[in-house]
Amino acid sequence: MLNNEFSVLNSDELARIHALTLQVLREKGVLFYSTEAQEIFKKHGAQVDGSCVKFPPALVEQCIASAPSGFLWTARDAEKSIYVGEGQNKRQVMQDHGPVFIQERSGIRRSASLEDVINFYKLGQTSKVSTVVGQVSVDPAELTGDNKQLLITHELLKHTDKPVMSFPGITGKSNTQVFKMLEMVMGAGYLADHYCVGASACALSPLQYAGESADCIIEYAKAHQPIFLLTAPMMGVSVPMAPLAALVTQNAELLAGLVLAQLVRPGTPVIYGTGTATADMRTGAYVTSSPDAYLVDRASLQLAQKLYHLPTRTMAGNTDSKIPDIQAGYETMQNYILLLMGGSHLINECLGILDGMMTVSYEKYIIDEEILSRMDFMMQGLSTNASDFDISVIFDTPHGEPFLTHDTTLDACATQWKPAVACWSSYGDWVDAGSPSMLDKAAVLCQERLESAPSDLLGADLNKALSQFALKG
Repeated sequence: MLNNEFSVLNSDELARIHALTLQVLREKGVLFYSTEAQEIFKKHGAQVDGSCVKFPPALVEQCIASAPSGFLWTARDAEKSIYVGEGQNKRQVMQDHGPVFIQERSGIRRSASLEDVINFYKLGQTSKVSTVVGQVSVDPAELTGDNKQLLITHELLKHTDKPVMSFPGITGKSNTQVFKMLEMVMGAGYLADHYCVGASACALSPLQYAGESADCIIEYAKAHQPIFLLTAPMMGVSVPMAPLAALVTQNAELLAGLVLAQLVRPGTPVIYGTGTATADMRTGAYVTSSPDAYLVDRASLQLAQKLYHLPTRTMAGNTDSKIPDIQAGYETMQNYILLLMGGSHLINECLGILDGMMTVSYEKYIIDEEILSRMDFMMQGLSTNASDFDISVIFDTPHGEPFLTHDTTLDACATQWKPAVACWSSYGDWVDAGSPSMLDKAAVLCQERLESAPSDLLGADLNKALSQFALKG
């Protein structure tokens, strides 16, 4: 199902990018603003001068080789566990992380609340498209205390039994507290034997890791949990404007983070993630949906999959449109095609996103699920079993007669792909139904989903224990 035939670089060009990346890591290095990370690198033979770490090529190659090509991501409901990485036969969809506003159906944009976070967890739980729930689909404005991460983790565990994605804490302690909450639900010692929770650690382009990002890598590697490395550079600002130079820069950032994870604990799953953006050179504005940036991300997927044999994740549904309009539709579909049909194992920032990841829309969330469903169907290709070459129906049907009532047509009705919100009816039927827009239909479906979602998957005792833990901080 994952199609790697759409390529933008050949094997020789990929090898050249890798060689240039090693040169950057060896000669210029990457800044790590974490004392613990600096000590780990120094212990294993890297050249450390203050915060600047320079990497021997042999060390980088050793660490790439020790990172697994895939892993089983376990869910509380075992039937919802997923495999991620080389050999994966279905794309996996994650929820968003980072928007701060809600775009209302009325046209008003407002700050998000904890209720919105819970609603998106419920949509993730009831989704036929999203297989991973978590992060912070939208940032709740009313939570500002040190225990914000723990309060949100409680709601996550309360509302889903799918594989979960946390968001990185600003201290090592906050990450270990999340691990503790997971084991309160899954059982003591569970994380030692299961890949259960992931978190993103983002490089600070160009060629830097903030202390909290480096410490997150260290804590997740110690716990032997998947680390989602991410670089989100802005071409022309935080990385060079030239696509291949931008590619080398972000590849160096990601490989530096991978080396840190493998030095802490060899064999820790590392997911290679990109979210390249560009600058509008007319204004300097941040742009998330330019096709040139997505070509760089496609090349990144090739590097990770063909050379490094790593699981991959990309931000696939970004749009710079401010509302769910035609621009939002075509930019989202552009990005899905480039990255899903290019073979990304996981995608995020792909459900309801607007305004360069600042805003999320409930209605667009439902619409994006339908677009992804279309992509799934197309990526399956045509069935070519022996029975599919049976053309007897052509000879069974007399000239001039339709195939509408043939048994094969009636049998196919049950499996035909059908939209949830797109309108396929006649114009007259559409008018008779009140001329609903796609956004109107999406709003109704969203409300039905929220009302049908489980209100609690934990029970009173676990909820009480988790609440007390989260409030205590």
